Amino acid sequence: MAQHGVEINALEAIRKVVSEINLQELRGVLTYCLPNPIAFRQRQTVMSHDFIAGGMNKTWPGKPDGSLTERMAYAVWTNLIKDNAEYLIDFHTDFRNSPVWIYYEAFGVSPSVSKEVADKAAHMAQVFGTDLLYLETEPLWEGKTLRGVAFDHGIPSIVAEIGGESHFNHEQIAMAYRGLINVMTDLGMISNQIQLPKKQTIIKWIIDRDKRIARAPNGGIFIPTVTIGDRVSKGESLGYIYSPRTFEKTADVIAPQNGLVFQILENPVVVAGQPVISVPEIIEDLFNY
Repeated sequence: MAQHGVEINALEAIRKVVSEINLQELRGVLTYCLPNPIAFRQRQTVMSHDFIAGGMNKTWPGKPDGSLTERMAYAVWTNLIKDNAEYLIDFHTDFRNSPVWIYYEAFGVSPSVSKEVADKAAHMAQVFGTDLLYLETEPLWEGKTLRGVAFDHGIPSIVAEIGGESHFNHEQIAMAYRGLINVMTDLGMISNQIQLPKKQTIIKWIIDRDKRIARAPNGGIFIPTVTIGDRVSKGESLGYIYSPRTFEKTADVIAPQNGLVFQILENPVVVAGQPVISVPEIIEDLFNY
């Protein structure tokens, strides 16, 4: 958690887990850390004096003689994770109005990873208990994330995107807390009840953003007519743009494919070609009875 210094919701969720479970009855080891304490103290995504595009999460497994960010990643990887962790949850945050979701990797994306490891990661993703599961079906295009490096090393790994940056969202903290309890219960670390939503939806991550992103045809003020979680069809209007001078509608924003409304731009002032709505394809619905 807090690879990016503004990602704080998981901190409160983990505090609740550690303070409420009976550590004397804990089976196994729960390890957690703030891998980027300087960015955390600075309350910034990346350290002010070591800017790396994408921050720490593009540097794994780090370098012993690299930048300060790379050295911290290397220390965390070699001392806490590489030969010690059996499962890994990497907590991040998304936009304030984004849903809580789990990101994980499909079998076959990383050729060296066994189906057993991929299946364990997929199971952990579902057991965490978010409504949305975002499945990586193609390799990431830049850098290596902590989840990716751990997965390649044979550690079942998922990313939990919880809440928005630099503020506590207590509803989403509760979801993160429940997710941790679910996973620890499933692994036999604690005795508890697994709580799952009635339905979970798997959506598809692909590298080509133009297939999953609706863009503004021209500049102006964007007004969405859909909400996050809506299911839409290719060619359907997702909202419109009006002129701030005349208040006249100037364009519709159109769904690029059949899918689920996943993210909506928060700032309504847009320029031509700007991404405004994410519409990933739906792979399947999972029903928990």
